[in-house]
Amino acid sequence: MLFDNKEFLEDLAYLISLKTVQGFGDNAPFGEENKKALLYFLEKAKKFGFETVNYDNYFGEVIFGSGEEFGIIGHLDVVPEGEGWATDPYTLTVKEGKVFGRGVADDKAPILICLYALKELKERGVKFNKKIRLFVGCNEESGWKDVEYFKSKSKFPDYGFSPDGDFPVVFSEKGINRIYFSIPKLKNYTFNKSGTIVNAVCAYASITAKGKVDEKLVKKHGLKLNGNLIESFGKTAHGSKPELGVNAIKPLFDYLLDCGERVKEVVDYIFNDKLNLSKIGDDTGFTTLSANLIEEREEDILISVDFRIPATKVLEDFIPLIEKFGIKYNAVLSRKPLFVPKTERIVNDLLNAYNEVLGVNESPIPQSGGTFASVFKRGCAFGPEFPGKNNQIHEPNEFMEIDDINKTYDIYLKAIENIIK
Repeated sequence: MLFDNKEFLEDLAYLISLKTVQGFGDNAPFGEENKKALLYFLEKAKKFGFETVNYDNYFGEVIFGSGEEFGIIGHLDVVPEGEGWATDPYTLTVKEGKVFGRGVADDKAPILICLYALKELKERGVKFNKKIRLFVGCNEESGWKDVEYFKSKSKFPDYGFSPDGDFPVVFSEKGINRIYFSIPKLKNYTFNKSGTIVNAVCAYASITAKGKVDEKLVKKHGLKLNGNLIESFGKTAHGSKPELGVNAIKPLFDYLLDCGERVKEVVDYIFNDKLNLSKIGDDTGFTTLSANLIEEREEDILISVDFRIPATKVLEDFIPLIEKFGIKYNAVLSRKPLFVPKTERIVNDLLNAYNEVLGVNESPIPQSGGTFASVFKRGCAFGPEFPGKNNQIHEPNEFMEIDDINKTYDIYLKAIENIIK
């Protein structure tokens, strides 16, 4: 019962209290809060008797055992908290059998759980026939520059997992791309910067009218009029699962189209998926196109889109379709897909631990989110989100159930024990 461990709760509460969104600081490449979190985590590992390495506050490593190397990798940075929290996002709050806080599921609690699992195995005197290298990053949510820096200093093991995905075990992750569409400025409206981050569904968007507003059209599209400000409210969700959110940008474009603005291609192709991109997929997942950021610049309006594709596809496969949008664009590969055959030993080792602890007989699954697991040649995302549950990752009121924290600990403990033996 890890949740009964007072020290674990104190450690988690401290990590949650740090607003580890991307920043900048003196000798702190991703901001002072990220630096504090990294130093705290490494100091805790050192206290547990593990060797640690700090890669200039970019990246951390915890090492124990000897022999063939196996990696575990997570991160301490988080996305911005956004609006709509019922509790303070940077205070660990326990209520109704749940623990709330930004990063509690993604990824502070899971990577801390892994550290505590290693501690228990070490204290039990379990012989480590493998060298476990546990990595902690500080820039997973905003570019992976921590990983790039580490690669300039060292190399990752061939095999490993990341406690930053779904259970029972993830054998594939979609390719993550960014498409930046550019459209001319509007005739009668100005777009205000809307959205918080490209990999989170936009929950609030607004435009400013230059003249008289048709209040009937505002009402028709479910918008709110405040003087000459027209506001749209939605519901955020992780960019990998846009179907779980409500995009606030779309109603504004529907309204603008009704007002005679030249945005038909945006509505048809980006929001209404006229070319049926979302139907392209296989057992590694289906394509998603989520416009999550809007910014009006001096010369145009920039629409930033999270574009995720099946692990069996590459971005180039979609370029002929995107060309048909008739919108100026720049498509960029952000993260290559992850694919590990279901027959690989690592997939089965992790799956067996999950099934044994819970007494079930589940199979490997694909997921739409991209994780640090892809730094390994053969890497899998492995929890902490259980089937059928939504921990509101990248959303307000992110949480983990206390029971799930304890189950996750037991699963990681069993998986690591099986691996090191």
